[in-house]
Amino acid sequence: MSNLAENQEQFSSGATQLQDAPFIYVLEDDLDLQAILTHHLQKEGYRVRCYSKAEDMIRFVDATPELKPEAFVVDINLAGHMNGHEATRYLRSRKDTSKVPLIMLTARGETPDVVKGLNDGADDYIAKPFKMEVLLARLNSCLRRTKSWQGPAISKKEKINVSGIEIDPVYHTVRVLDKDVHLTVTEFGLLSCLMARPNEVLSREDLLLKIMGPNKVVTGRTIDVHIRALREKLSRKAKHVVTVRGVGYKFVP
Repeated sequence: MSNLAENQEQFSSGATQLQDAPFIYVLEDDLDLQAILTHHLQKEGYRVRCYSKAEDMIRFVDATPELKPEAFVVDINLAGHMNGHEATRYLRSRKDTSKVPLIMLTARGETPDVVKGLNDGADDYIAKPFKMEVLLARLNSCLRRTKSWQGPAISKKEKINVSGIEIDPVYHTVRVLDKDVHLTVTEFGLLSCLMARPNEVLSREDLLLKIMGPNKVVTGRTIDVHIRALREKLSRKAKHVVTVRGVGYKFVP
């Protein structure tokens, strides 16, 4: 039986109570971890479709856009020709999956690896080995932010255009020096909050609350990683996002 057929069988053989549950697509070539993830995600009320190769998952996404999942869980190192970074970039390039929450699994938790994953479009990352309850909490947090987040805490809906950076809160777009820049939901929220209150210092705790909500399960260090990824995307304009040591960040026009 082909990998695709095996996944189709697994996908359709869940318990009756999962028939209307949201989909989670898992891209992981460790079959034992696949089984563990499937078990725990189904206990949480999700339907799970597992893939060992990115090519198989992408083929299915292309063929069945109507089955867009609620989230992706993507491992970096995979057995096929395409790794998790490439798969993430592809998913972010598609209009229908560009905003779907994506958690990246990595065997290495060093900052350069994390920044690369966030730059590729991941909303969060988890270094292996990890506790299953941590993955579930972060997944649920990503889903809550996606469903409830209506933009940063700013009152106006007009575009913000400062120092060569333009944010459109209605269409959720960013242009830097007249070039489109793709930001993740978290990066967009951070930049919007900072630009809406120029020169005002926002603490990491303030940013966590405004961007990720009161049920956050991440730490101030996660904000630091997202800021670093944001600065890389802003390129020459990164100088406007200023670190206030021991406190947080501010946007200086």
